[in-house]
Amino acid sequence: MNWMKRNLKTVDDLGSVGLPPVLAAALNSLPLHSVILDNQNQILFKSNNFESLNILSDARISNENLLALVRLARRNSESASGEFSIKRGAIGDAQRQIWCKATVINEEGSVLLVIDDESERTRIDAIRRDFITNISHELKTPITALGLNSDALLISLNDADRAADFAKKIKAQSQRLADLVQEIIYLSRLQDTDPELNKVELKVIDVIKEAVDLSETNATARNIWVDISNVSEISVNAIKDQLVTAVHNLIENAINYSPDGTRVSVNVEIKTESNQELVEISVKDQGIGIAESELQRIFERFYRVDPARSRTTGGTGLGLSIVKHVAQNHGGEVKVWSTPGIGSTFTLRIPLLKNEVN
Repeated sequence: MNWMKRNLKTVDDLGSVGLPPVLAAALNSLPLHSVILDNQNQILFKSNNFESLNILSDARISNENLLALVRLARRNSESASGEFSIKRGAIGDAQRQIWCKATVINEEGSVLLVIDDESERTRIDAIRRDFITNISHELKTPITALGLNSDALLISLNDADRAADFAKKIKAQSQRLADLVQEIIYLSRLQDTDPELNKVELKVIDVIKEAVDLSETNATARNIWVDISNVSEISVNAIKDQLVTAVHNLIENAINYSPDGTRVSVNVEIKTESNQELVEISVKDQGIGIAESELQRIFERFYRVDPARSRTTGGTGLGLSIVKHVAQNHGGEVKVWSTPGIGSTFTLRIPLLKNEVN
């Protein structure tokens, strides 16, 4: 098997020197990245996705960790594997986490190097760790406050006014803790259940009215008017409680981050994108707005643009994350437009029920 032949670029070329075309095709079909090196580390074959790793320089592997792994495999005449971080691109500090295995495949010292990009799994693991850390912190805060206020209440039993004040604080923290636990459970259910099982035909106006009703107490207390416009007899195929919760969360978010005496507008439009008709439910406020640097993170669990304000309004940091998951469960998405000092518009986009009349 002449693995020493140079300048091989195609599957057919490889087949002519002994690598079966079916094997080359198989390597190309795998999600793994693979390359075959001769004993001078010249590339005899590389999978179609290999260059996406950005580890080639002048048609040779430039990463020293990978080359050291290749040398180790040759020295031991067997396979060698390891995990490394490599730069994601030519500029910047972003890293890609990879697992790789080098295997000597003939007596001349040619090596098959297989690389698995573990970046996505690493990212998910990091999110999971962050979630555990965040949830521990979020639960600890109200629990600590409950303990402190309970102690203060016991000391103040002979002072009715002070006792009443501490009792109110205990009630508020208890409610915050209950809301947090409820939203954590709800978010977990969103991710664990099959969204297709419970979908029914729903009129969008009914969903919006129910969501607005749920926000009536908060809106009235803040003297904020919630205005519904441009809603006709539009229907969607959706899970009722999820869609109501998503719209309600957007309305509550708009109220909580708006000045007293302003207006929150709920608007519905039908758009066509890639031959798919979509219902867009937009919630617009006249609030503080969100800086552009924050927009990429606002749908993350427990992320708050203004943590102090969120705690004052009773926010858990999960509301927008729930909206995102509801949109995904319905084959849609949520978009945001915002300008600091002017306000924000959140738009929930889901497919229109087929045969619906515009």
